[in-house]
Amino acid sequence: MKKQLLYLLAIAVVFLFSCTKDFEKINTNPSSFISAQPDAVLPGVFLNTINRFEQNNLTWLWEYGHIVNPLGRYNVGDDGVWNSLYVNVLGNTRQLLKLFEGKEGYTNRVAITDIWECYVYANLVGTYGPVPYSHMGETDKTSIEYDTENDIYTSILSRLKKDAAAISLTGDKFTGDPIFNGDMSKWIKFANSLRLRTALTVQINLPDLAASNIKELMSNESILLTSDADNVKFSYGSATGSQSFYFRQLVLGNSYVGNAYPYMSDYVFTYFRSFKDPRIESYFSKATSPYNITDTLKSSSNALNYIVSYPIPHLGQPKSGAKLPSWDFTSATNPTGFAPFNGANGLQGNFSKPQSALFAADRPFYIMTFAELCFMKAEASVKGFGGSQSAEAYYNAGVNANFSFWGHTSAQAATYLSQNGIKWGTSGKGFNYPYGFINVGISADNLKKIWIQQWLNYYVDGGFESWVLQRRTQNLELPTHTSPGAIAGLTTIFENLPDRFPYPIQAESVLNPVGYANGVKMLGGPDFYSTKLKFQTPYTSVDWTKKIAFLDETVAQKWYGQYIEDLTAAGIKYTVLRTF
Repeated sequence: MKKQLLYLLAIAVVFLFSCTKDFEKINTNPSSFISAQPDAVLPGVFLNTINRFEQNNLTWLWEYGHIVNPLGRYNVGDDGVWNSLYVNVLGNTRQLLKLFEGKEGYTNRVAITDIWECYVYANLVGTYGPVPYSHMGETDKTSIEYDTENDIYTSILSRLKKDAAAISLTGDKFTGDPIFNGDMSKWIKFANSLRLRTALTVQINLPDLAASNIKELMSNESILLTSDADNVKFSYGSATGSQSFYFRQLVLGNSYVGNAYPYMSDYVFTYFRSFKDPRIESYFSKATSPYNITDTLKSSSNALNYIVSYPIPHLGQPKSGAKLPSWDFTSATNPTGFAPFNGANGLQGNFSKPQSALFAADRPFYIMTFAELCFMKAEASVKGFGGSQSAEAYYNAGVNANFSFWGHTSAQAATYLSQNGIKWGTSGKGFNYPYGFINVGISADNLKKIWIQQWLNYYVDGGFESWVLQRRTQNLELPTHTSPGAIAGLTTIFENLPDRFPYPIQAESVLNPVGYANGVKMLGGPDFYSTKLKFQTPYTSVDWTKKIAFLDETVAQKWYGQYIEDLTAAGIKYTVLRTF
């Protein structure tokens, strides 16, 4: 019977704010759940979910997205991800649906509960592949069976459509709603927008079903997010117990999961610099100990060239922190050795941290934004699935919405959008990644433009969505993680982005062996991080030992301009090393 414990309903009913006084009684007596109303239970369910998703970002998914670089290595999940979502979230939603579905006066709150279940299951199936779904909560069984990816996604799409249709603006109220403050019209928009996100995800494995859902939603855009006012966000509080996980870990805690802290990645740094992206300032703070770049500048007053050293405000932390044997960094063309920027990797103050406001106690967690919705519609339009505007209009609207979200002006967005590579239908040159083996130039392929902006939009909360986007599109050429020996089971000298999390050992392979074995069969490959899920674009892994690597610091040079007088105009102190 131990194997059933994970799936028992009402194991962990967690109330939020005024309801916490009842926690002990209900937790020790599961039958007391019967008297709990959805209004009391759902806020705690939301809190448990978002705390877990913030923890996932900190521990794994920021690494996968390559915008924030906390630990420098591709780790994969632990049992806590599975256990917390099944016990602290789905156990409660299952019980709410069991108690209140079909009961008069609860239609809206039942639909909201179901929408949240779909949101969580979309995360689980996109993380593991086949998972317990239709049999979840069957405590009379000796094993809990899994469902296939396709069956789960098919069901999620159907449920979300049904939930949106079920909600009535004049129906029952959700008191204490920490997402939309009881606004039922926004729950309808969230359900439909989540359905669009899911349908776009499954275009490879369920093409006909995806197409029919996308076309239906694009034919009536008023039922989707229509402005930033519709942004889907969970509101944290400043009181103890209601603060964000980011705040508790990164502000109240002394360190991040050991001895590291999240910094801007060198990969997104290369994109920011290549296309003069002002969002580098709103995403990240300036380095506390700026790195002094060596640069060659002209003069507007004479014919000399000046080799100078001066501080740069931002720098990204490398992902490839160890040299592969085939990479030659010892020749005369690489006088600084392997480390770019003269070993800045060992001086954390050289790198830019995320803006501190992102880790405030009461900063909301953004589940979905209007900017993301615009990029989703742009993709749908490019692929011929309809829409009232052109794909370019949706794309531009998404960039403008993201700039506005981060406090940038429409003039800044217009300047950014006018650049080759960013402008619709154009290609643009980019800098080389500091190790030389990747160039971030953007082609004229408009889908690639959409996905790059969508990737940038997922900062800081959309770690999972960023991972899904990369797996389903293979749009970004992400740098490898070298020397990944800390990950159990790895024998290679480099590793690429994980395709999934392995199933939890204790909760499944030990306590639910029959269900687990069937789940692995459905997976279609070994229970390993590199087994690809059904929604993914097929790809061939890069052999990084065959890449030609060379140090290239061009991305950080000419920060203030081509001339030495530009440094003076900007008030930057510099040192002339020599002239020629």
